[in-house]
Amino acid sequence: MQTNVNWQKKGALCFTVGGILYLLAEKISSTGWRDPSYSYLHNYISDLGIASCGMTPDGRDICSPLHNVMNAGFAAEGILFFMACWLLRPIFPGAGRQVFILSGLLHAIGGVLIALFHSGGSTGGVTVHQAGAVMAIAGGNVCLLSAGWMKFRSAGWRVFSLFSLALSGIGLVSMVTISFDILPTGLIERMSVYPITFWQIFTGFWILSFRTENA
Repeated sequence: MQTNVNWQKKGALCFTVGGILYLLAEKISSTGWRDPSYSYLHNYISDLGIASCGMTPDGRDICSPLHNVMNAGFAAEGILFFMACWLLRPIFPGAGRQVFILSGLLHAIGGVLIALFHSGGSTGGVTVHQAGAVMAIAGGNVCLLSAGWMKFRSAGWRVFSLFSLALSGIGLVSMVTISFDILPTGLIERMSVYPITFWQIFTGFWILSFRTENA
């Protein structure tokens, strides 16, 4: 049905727009930092969303005047991500569909929590922000994994499948190793987050250009 295809195209657009908005929010909010300047290599992404200036309990000097931009980006990306998963569910049939949708929802809830509850460098216990970050990163990467697994044997989807599986592997391994101080903080965190961002932009363009299904 043509209506079904149109909804899928809207879902693909949600993926692409969400990813682009996220990257733009990150870039714009980073330009507001003056002293200190923001480092993609050493600063957490969430540092961009902290509303207050000063030293955090764990010793990081933070001042992000455009924090509202980043927090809006967190929330918008999460919501658009889940909308995309829901609208694109006909493309991802079978047992993995529920994982695809539920992990997309987990990612969305995590993104909204990150936007509402800011990082403050707490030195004790798990904060709502930290829980949201785990939900967003784990949920997003599991969503990639389920999408790649479902389309692995589908004709015309091999490139998509391998790309999805590779990115999810990078994202999940990076997420697990964040606390090991193997690489600079900002770099290893982005290695767990950017696979999701790049995947959703790629997936949106892929579906808009090549793949819609009437299933």
